[in-house]
Amino acid sequence: MYNRADELISEARREGLLGIINVTMRLSEVMNAISLVNRYGEFVHTALGYDYGGFDIKEVQEIMKVINERRDLIVGIGEVGLDYSVVRDRMLREISRHIFIKWILLAKDLDLPLIIHSRGAEDDIIRLLNKYGPVKCVMHAFSGSREQVMKLLELGCYFSIPPTITRSRQKRDLAMMLPLNRILLESDTPELGPSPGEESRPVHIKVVLMELSRILGIDPMELDSVISENTLTIFQLGRK
Repeated sequence: MYNRADELISEARREGLLGIINVTMRLSEVMNAISLVNRYGEFVHTALGYDYGGFDIKEVQEIMKVINERRDLIVGIGEVGLDYSVVRDRMLREISRHIFIKWILLAKDLDLPLIIHSRGAEDDIIRLLNKYGPVKCVMHAFSGSREQVMKLLELGCYFSIPPTITRSRQKRDLAMMLPLNRILLESDTPELGPSPGEESRPVHIKVVLMELSRILGIDPMELDSVISENTLTIFQLGRK
């Protein structure tokens, strides 16, 4: 999506978004992400992470090196995590857990929030956060059980809700489980659009806000104010 970054950022500004947090998953994306931060100032922020289906320790180390060197520009670490629907081999899962532990420790050391992907690995995510934390974390498009949600809330986690809330009962149920001060919005551009097959864009967080407002019975402006404050808090935006 970097070839369309200017278009998407311009659209977000026109539609009144307060900012964008760009999330990476490969070393090849890092310099583009940092370039956007330098070009767009306080409107575009970045988190740097690594593909939860990858096993290249050298690439992980290179990304970590950039995070340490450019800590002043980084607002989070992610997307990182575990995906057992993709990684099925027992030994590869062990490598995935080893890499995830490294991310937890780095986030803890730098006081940065982790943006966590979890699919079929929720119990291991909770166990590792318990063991190697405490660390600030954001659960991205979470699909685990109510019991797992409660455990993650106890660990201080926030949950980001994607545009698929318009068509996913699971995401609507998740939203109703959460205290308002732990809810964030995400577009997951270009995935998880509001309609099947629709490409997601940053402006689609407005769709998420309106759907949450309807589900929770809260005025959109009031809800927007709460979620904006949640975002500023977890990512320490404007507070360093």
